[in-house]
Amino acid sequence: MLIYRPATSGQYDEFFQLMLEEAADYLERTMELIQMTLEEVQHLFRTVGQVYGIYQEDALAGFYWIEERDTILHLHGLVVAGELQGKGIGTQVLTMLASTYSGRMQTIELGVHESNTGARRLYERLGYQTVRYIDDLGFYIMRRSLADSV
Repeated sequence: MLIYRPATSGQYDEFFQLMLEEAADYLERTMELIQMTLEEVQHLFRTVGQVYGIYQEDALAGFYWIEERDTILHLHGLVVAGELQGKGIGTQVLTMLASTYSGRMQTIELGVHESNTGARRLYERLGYQTVRYIDDLGFYIMRRSLADSV
């Protein structure tokens, strides 16, 4: 069973570090292409939407960052510590988000880098469909309707 708690101010740096580690092969290049510094990204996740810690048996397993945009829940990031990946944590988080926001939002939207094939397969398995590909960034924009969520 996972528990989700709003990130504390002290956890934002931990979230950022985990994000840098898990997206090392593309994050800095992506930021360069969109003309945003890593410091500006850090500021964004402190001021836009909400970041939550994901806990498994009272141990911090990762984070997710969401933002409500009209009728769309945008998932800015979902990062799970490397040693805990592949254990169903991402599936549980995505299932919880769909359940929690069903009836409140119409869609969940996220972006996934083309190099993150495992995450893309997970999203597809959970009903997300590619709606756009941003060629210069190498990102797929994926959406899942919440109309059929329980």
